[in-house]
Amino acid sequence: MMLRTSAMTRRRFLSGAVAVSVPMLTGISANDSSRHLMPSTDSDNTMSRRTHAERSEPEDAFLTDLRTHCYRYFCEAADPATGLISDRGRNDGRGFSEYASSAACGFGLAAYAIAPSSGLDTFDRARERSRTLLRSLLELAEHHNGFLYHFIGRSDGGRRMNCEASTVDTALMLAGVMCSETIFGGDAEIASLCRELMSRTNWQSMLDESNLLSMGWSPEQGMLPYRWDRFSELTILVLLAIGAPQHAIDPVAWQAWRRDKMLTFNGQSFLSYPPLFVHQYPMAFFDFRGMKSPSGRSYWHNSVTAHLAQIDFLERLSRRYPAEFGHYGRSLWGITSSDSATGYRDWGGPYEDDRSEPDRGIDGTVVPSAAAGGLAIVPEQAISTLKYQQAQFGSEIYGRYGFANAFNPATGWSGPDVIGIDTGISLLMAENLRSGGVWSAFMKHPVAQSALERAGFTPV
Repeated sequence: MMLRTSAMTRRRFLSGAVAVSVPMLTGISANDSSRHLMPSTDSDNTMSRRTHAERSEPEDAFLTDLRTHCYRYFCEAADPATGLISDRGRNDGRGFSEYASSAACGFGLAAYAIAPSSGLDTFDRARERSRTLLRSLLELAEHHNGFLYHFIGRSDGGRRMNCEASTVDTALMLAGVMCSETIFGGDAEIASLCRELMSRTNWQSMLDESNLLSMGWSPEQGMLPYRWDRFSELTILVLLAIGAPQHAIDPVAWQAWRRDKMLTFNGQSFLSYPPLFVHQYPMAFFDFRGMKSPSGRSYWHNSVTAHLAQIDFLERLSRRYPAEFGHYGRSLWGITSSDSATGYRDWGGPYEDDRSEPDRGIDGTVVPSAAAGGLAIVPEQAISTLKYQQAQFGSEIYGRYGFANAFNPATGWSGPDVIGIDTGISLLMAENLRSGGVWSAFMKHPVAQSALERAGFTPV
């Protein structure tokens, strides 16, 4: 079956576009759209501060291999002329989507920034990859008031699939820009490109009278009616808008969104949104360890608790429905927005306290990036399941660019694709676990420092 996605992807809103199927990846036959796999027969984390000495040689070897495979995607999925990075590609390297994603480009810039110090690339080569991509993001990619369209043509930068000019995807792009400026800003042209991309983004134009940011803008609708109004990945979006060098929004916007979906795990309450990427994307850039919000909340501990709660939820689901979900457990866990045998799904868990049901159509799919995106957050649990997945299913799920986007051990289905943002979060969190490299590059940028200060964050 040909896997499908839409311009909605993982942002949970419609831009008014007509639903479309994703264009075929170049060089791929429709008959190759999925594979089947068959498995062979054969302490709570509160902070991620594991040093190299605390990891075993097999763990280090695994992380090195994973980082190398993931980084390869951002080199090979980049258009040779523009540097714009495909939204997705086949995990055997046989083709990439014709369209790029602005968020994948942000993850790519962050990947290039950490590459020299992590041994993934030379400084000069990573700098030139960054220069090419930054030029295209500034001069070629279609945008509205600085907000890039969610999907853009990889070769021409034009809007694709009637998508929206996206606030959150632009925020993720800018997070990569900030890493790039920190590492490569000694190059005058790169510094200028980065600063212009940051300065042209008119955050105030996306703010409503309630101090909530819109999810985006489209030529057909103007500003979309959907708002970033409750806990989600919006934390990185709102903070960057507050700390922006131009067109910054009032810090009161940090308090404007709702924090009303609270769950409890092991006696700890936490802000919930079920797909784990929500608890990972902001954490990949902002180093919330040792920081508290104006209300005293630790968003780092919130993320740790959300991960542990999902592992527990999947264990309970396994016990309740062993025939369908018996494979879930501490050795095999992780659900976040992903491909599936029936299309793109926005799933996760838990959804409610003391509820063990397959909500939102959970069908037994495992999403490796759910655990890989938690490598720096719950390292023991994440490394354990990822090593198990690789050992148990081998090349059926682990290919040229690392883990496939998703697979289902209960049915034998394995998706053929990787998705740039999921491969990106896997790489960035593996590097944060290894060295803290993304945190270091991002947090040194004055916009990150200004954002936390203006929003009222303080050391614990």
